[in-house]
Amino acid sequence: MRVSRVELFEQIRRDVRLDPSISLRSLAAKYGVHRRTVRKAMASAVPPPRKSGQRQFRILDPATEWIDAMLRADLKAPRKQKHTVERIQK
Repeated sequence: MRVSRVELFEQIRRDVRLDPSISLRSLAAKYGVHRRTVRKAMASAVPPPRKSGQRQFRILDPATEWIDAMLRADLKAPRKQKHTVERIQK
């Protein structure tokens, strides 16, 4: 079962407190994390906040206004003449 990051930091700090001569490399191997994570745990009891993801550029962004206008016009068109997803993507 995975432990939360706060619990992981707590366990690493407890191991360092019990045995100050333990190496970063052995702690990283014991908990299956990178040595940078062990250093962060030793520096602070609270893990750093997660970074928010950057929004990706969507391919359809430049064409959304055109597609919306076409679909709004399709509301008044007969059923057989409406645009489908396949026709819009071509």
